[in-house]
Amino acid sequence: MTHRRRAPLREDDGTIAELGCACASARQLARMLTRVYDQQLRSAGLEAAQFALLSTLDSDGPCTQTILGRHHGLDKTTVSRNLNILKRNGWVARLPTLDRRERRIGLTAAGRARLQDARPHWQKAQRSVQQAMTPTQWRALFTALRTAAKAADSLCVGST
Repeated sequence: MTHRRRAPLREDDGTIAELGCACASARQLARMLTRVYDQQLRSAGLEAAQFALLSTLDSDGPCTQTILGRHHGLDKTTVSRNLNILKRNGWVARLPTLDRRERRIGLTAAGRARLQDARPHWQKAQRSVQQAMTPTQWRALFTALRTAAKAADSLCVGST
């Protein structure tokens, strides 16, 4: 049985290996960026995914799990798993609704305080990534990410 050797993450010249697949490349980027943000947010007791959910609830106000999932491109299970951690820590709470089937989530005072403590750590991570690029590359990154997200979303219509 012949085993194919995996391509190294970095080429001999130190550049990141070309994966040739949009999905694999996006996942590679997501993992690498998550690592950068997680390292900074760890001292605030948060992970990047938790910070993102708390930030959305802070800026947009209470919303349903479905809305949070759509906003972040997450499936129901992933949203539930992350929200359970945030609930257990007292950072979010389920709010009463007229429809019992609806799960509306809001930020608690403790969650708002945690988010406030974490913001400087997030800003440090954001600055470090931004400073590793030129301003043109930074803007191009967001343009490419939005364009790719819209394209993928248009292909997934009706599958969620």
